[in-house]
Amino acid sequence: MDDERLGALFRAAASDSAAPEPGFDHDTVVRTSRRITARRRTAVVVGGLALFAVVGVGGAVVLPGGTSGGSGDAASVAAPMHAPEAQPDEPRARKAPPPAAAEGGPGVLMAPAPGAAAVGGPPPLGPGTTACADRQDPALRAVVQEFLPEVAGAPEAAVTEECRPGGERGINLEVTDGAAAGLLTVQYLPPGAVPDPPEGAASARTASGGTVVVSTRGDGPGAPAPFADHIESLAAELAPRL
Repeated sequence: MDDERLGALFRAAASDSAAPEPGFDHDTVVRTSRRITARRRTAVVVGGLALFAVVGVGGAVVLPGGTSGGSGDAASVAAPMHAPEAQPDEPRARKAPPPAAAEGGPGVLMAPAPGAAAVGGPPPLGPGTTACADRQDPALRAVVQEFLPEVAGAPEAAVTEECRPGGERGINLEVTDGAAAGLLTVQYLPPGAVPDPPEGAASARTASGGTVVVSTRGDGPGAPAPFADHIESLAAELAPRL
C-alpha cells in the first residue's frame, strides 16, 4: 500500500461521523510520554547499581570497550591508591661478644700478685715521713683495726725512746683475747730494710715493696699469746694496704 492511499484511508476515518470520540488528547500523550521516559531512566539507574554490586562481590563484567574486569580491577579503580605502609627495620643480628683476650693481653685484669695493692682500692700506706719512726703510728693502727676490730680501743703499750729509721711504722697494743692477755706488735719496714722478726712472728711483702711483721706474746712466761691464731692471716691482709 502506497503512502497516498494510506493517507486517504486515515483522512476518511477521521471524517467519519460514526467513528467514536478519541480516548486521549494532547495532554494525555505528553503525560504518557513523560512516564515512559521516567521508567526508562529508573531502569538504567537500577541496572547500573546491580552492575556495581556484582563487581563489588567479585563477579566478572564486561566493561565498555570489551575489556573484562573482576573485583580486583574494580577495587583498584574505585579505591584510592595508598603508599605501602613502612615496615620497621628488621632487628639487626646480635653481634657476638668479642673473644676473650689472651692471658696477659690488653684488657685482662690479672689477679694481684701476693703483696700487691688491690685494684681500685686505696693506695698503699707506704713508708713513714717522720725523722724517727712513730712507734704508735695512728695511720697504721687504723688499717690494723679494719682487719682486727677486736683491738679497737686497746691501750697503747709502753715503748723505748729508741729512734728507729723514719721510714718505719709501728703499733704496740695491750690486748685481750678471751682469757689471753698480752702485747700485739705490728711493724712496717720500708723497701731495702732487712727484717729480723722475733720467734713465732708472721711477715709478708707489702704493696709498696716493704715488709710487714706481726707478732704477739703473753703477759708472762708460758702465758698464752692473744690472737696467736690470727697473725698469719693478719699479715696477709695488711700486705696489700702497706
